[in-house]
Amino acid sequence: MVLCWKMASATLLFHLLFFLICFRISGVKVISNDTTVIHGEKATLFCQLTDTEDQLTRIIWKKKTRGNPEEKFFFSILPDGTAEVKNGLGDRVQFIGNFAEKNGSIQLLRMSLLDEGIYTCIFNLISTGPFETNINATVFAHPVGDMKGEAPVAGYFEVTLASCFASNARPAAEVMWRLGELEKYLRTETNHTVNPNRTVTVVSYLLGVPLKVLNKKKVHCVVKHSTLPEELVLDYTINIHYPPESTLIIPDSQANPKGFTCVVDSNPEPTNYTWTRVNKSTPYYEGNRLPVPNLSPEFNGLYICYAKNKYGSSSGSLYVNVNTESSAVCSVLLGLLICTVVLAGVVGVIFKFRLTWIRVSRSDNEEPQATEEL
Repeated sequence: MVLCWKMASATLLFHLLFFLICFRISGVKVISNDTTVIHGEKATLFCQLTDTEDQLTRIIWKKKTRGNPEEKFFFSILPDGTAEVKNGLGDRVQFIGNFAEKNGSIQLLRMSLLDEGIYTCIFNLISTGPFETNINATVFAHPVGDMKGEAPVAGYFEVTLASCFASNARPAAEVMWRLGELEKYLRTETNHTVNPNRTVTVVSYLLGVPLKVLNKKKVHCVVKHSTLPEELVLDYTINIHYPPESTLIIPDSQANPKGFTCVVDSNPEPTNYTWTRVNKSTPYYEGNRLPVPNLSPEFNGLYICYAKNKYGSSSGSLYVNVNTESSAVCSVLLGLLICTVVLAGVVGVIFKFRLTWIRVSRSDNEEPQATEEL
C-alpha cells in the first residue's frame, strides 16, 4: 500500500513538472520580421526572444541563400557580447541587438542578389532548449534607364525610331511613353527578358513611319519601379534623316553685306557646299558662306549654291546687282538731261502750234501783206 502511494506521488510530481515546463515553454515567443532591401544597401534582420526567464547561453544565426543554397551557420553571439563570424561574411555582418535583453538582431551590409534567402535566428536556453525563427530576406535592384535612338531615312514604311531600356531591375520595371500630340503617328511595343541573376530587363520600342514632320519632335520615356522615389524620365528627340529639300541664300546685312550664307533644310547638315557664278566655267567658292570683301558692280551676276549630304542635293540662287554712288549720280544727271530735252521739245511744239494758229488766224482775217510779214 505504501509502495503504491509512493508510485502515485512520483507520477503526480512528474506530471506537475511536465505541466510547468510545458506551460513555461508554451509562453515563449520569438518575434521577427521578414525584410526587403535594395541591392548594395544594408539589411536589418530583427529577432527577439520574449516571455521567458530562462537563462540564455548563446544566439546563433544560420542561412540558406541563392549564393549558397546549403544551410550553414555563419554568426554566433556569446553572453559577454563577443561575436564569432564564419563562412566568409567577415565585416559584412554586425550584431546590433542586446544579449541581456535576448535581442539577437543583426545587420548585413552591402547586400547582393546572391544574399537573398532564408536566415534563421536561434536562441539557446539552459533549461527549455533552443527556440528559432526564419526570416525571409528579399533583395530588390534599381532599374538602369537608358535610351537608344535610331536615325531612319524618311520613307513610307514603319520602323523603330527609338528604344527605351529599364535594365537589371528586380522586380521588373514598368516602362511607358508620353507622346502627346504624336500618338496619332506613333505606337509602342514592350518585351521582357529575365537575366541569369533573376533581374529583368524591359525594353519598350517606339515605332512609326519616318516622316519628315517628326524630325526634332520631343518624346519622353517613363520608368517606374518600387525602389525609385520618383519616376525616371528619359527625354528623346526624334531624328529623321532626309536629303536637302530647300536652299536659300541670305545676306548677312541688307545695307552693306560682307557675305552670303547658304541656308539648307536637311538632316544631317550638308557635307558639301559649292558656289558657282553664271558664265563661269569652274566652281566659284566652297563652304556654306560666300565672303564679300568689297562689294562692287564687278560682283554683279547670278550666284548658285549647291548643297549636298549623303542622301541627295539641292540648290538655291541669288541675283546680285550693285550700284555704286557715282553711278547713281550719273543716272540722276542723265535723267535731268533727258527731262530738259523733253521739256524743250514740248515747248517748241507748243510755240509752233501757236505760230501756226496765229498764221492761220491771220490768213483768215488780214490783208495778204500781213501774212508775208509773218
